[in-house]
Amino acid sequence: MSSSPLFPLPQGLCMTSVSETADEVVVCVTSQRESSPCPQCSISSSAIHSFYRRHPQDLPCVGRPIRLILTVRKFFCRNPNCHRKVFTERLPDFIVVSSRLTKRLRTGVQEIGFETSGKGGERLGDKLGMPTSDVTVLSSLFLVPLPEIGPVRVVGVDDWSGLRGKRFGTILVNLETHKIVGLLEDREAESARQWLAEHPEVDIVSRDRGLVYLDAATSGAPQATQVVDRWHIIANLGDAVEDFLIRAQIRLEDGKASSQKEQVEEKPLSSFSATPSSQRKSQARLLRKWKLYKRVQELHATGMSLRKIGEELGLARNTVRKYFRQEPEPPRPTPRPLRESRLDPHEDYLLQRWRKAGAQRCSASSRNP
Repeated sequence: MSSSPLFPLPQGLCMTSVSETADEVVVCVTSQRESSPCPQCSISSSAIHSFYRRHPQDLPCVGRPIRLILTVRKFFCRNPNCHRKVFTERLPDFIVVSSRLTKRLRTGVQEIGFETSGKGGERLGDKLGMPTSDVTVLSSLFLVPLPEIGPVRVVGVDDWSGLRGKRFGTILVNLETHKIVGLLEDREAESARQWLAEHPEVDIVSRDRGLVYLDAATSGAPQATQVVDRWHIIANLGDAVEDFLIRAQIRLEDGKASSQKEQVEEKPLSSFSATPSSQRKSQARLLRKWKLYKRVQELHATGMSLRKIGEELGLARNTVRKYFRQEPEPPRPTPRPLRESRLDPHEDYLLQRWRKAGAQRCSASSRNP
């Protein structure tokens, strides 16, 4: 039985039988090609050695999965200069070597993976009659050939994390098209330098303020202008302003109080936290200290010396002694010492702008109740 419009097959493959099970449709396909080229020397051979079967998965039919029983042959290689004496028949237009999915099914899985994700593609594939795991969906995406990288004028360089934060690499993005143009296996300066050296058309390099990408951009693209990316500018500005507020112990005025022109006594900010994020970090740090204190007390109650406790917990002896002598209550945060900042000379100007901005917001809110 040859192929049909409902189940097309490449030339040389013949469908011999179709059966049905409770889970899938089984289609037996046999290769009838007289010869096959050797993958080593590319010389065609028609000397049959034996037959073997493969069981790949194909596109579904009416929502039911299809399992192929593909019977192909092994051939002798008659080239005396070839090191491979026996080779298996290749079907490059139908299935890739050692693949469990046909090429047309692999294409469908890739399209699902692009539109969804690993777990989402697995769930959608089951409903469409293409049962695959999330690992198969993601690994199929790696088989898609990447498009050629055209000229890149403005490139962004930064870190990217894989393997749940245990492995880091370098990502390069074309900031004009907002598309990824390179993924490097590490975040070393030499790797980024080589990539930039291969693209002399780069005019602008956007990076963070680290020294790694500074060295890479300086040596790999000396003709390019280096700029700091927007995220790091905003993040560094926010950190600087927050440190200034903590040192100056300034609390921003409440909008309602400013509108009513009430003189409310300013309460100084805590010296160890000024934002909810900082407060959570401080609480986590206090909790870790409290757990260490309890652990030191428990080990000392068993008769262990302070030196042994330090070796057990990986702490210095003075730290163990401090936790041992503390009162049985959670440790309290100690204020950080005041340090000079580059923003100190501009303190009056910043306070004036903040008060003015607060007054403008309050007047706008009173006009739009």
